[in-house]
Amino acid sequence: MLKVHLRVFVEVENLGKAMNALADAGITGFYILEYKGMSPQDWKGFSIKEDPKSAIGLIKDYATDAVLVCSVVDEEKTDKIVESVMQALEGEKYTILEVPIRRIIVNNQDPEKERAETWLLEKEVPCFYCGENSVQRIRIDMNKAKIWCTNCGAARYYLIKGVEKEGS
Repeated sequence: MLKVHLRVFVEVENLGKAMNALADAGITGFYILEYKGMSPQDWKGFSIKEDPKSAIGLIKDYATDAVLVCSVVDEEKTDKIVESVMQALEGEKYTILEVPIRRIIVNNQDPEKERAETWLLEKEVPCFYCGENSVQRIRIDMNKAKIWCTNCGAARYYLIKGVEKEGS
């Protein structure tokens, strides 16, 4: 049975409508990604310097807050789900993508192994990229960490090479 990665781009204020339509149509789970977006008609007339700081600044200042709602669904259910979303978002701005999935590999970790919890932290400090004093979000998993600036969106990634357990 073929699966489809269904992606629905909506403006933030329409997130609830989109999620309700997806749930009513029978999806079993989803995830969201927040982003800032601009359509081609919004982009016309802009000339961007090619340095990242200028591009990020332009997007931050002029782009619309939006959300990407994603779900993996059975291909034969896709049309019904898409119709439900289109009906719920009639008159609103949205984009729907259907991406066929060739293969899904799920690695269920060994249940005998201990799973470390994810830490989510925030600290207000000067950003390593834009230099502004702003909240830096920190996510620490078992073997990796991500730190990103809430002002400019710049991110740093770290791999943790070893973990020391108590009593080891």
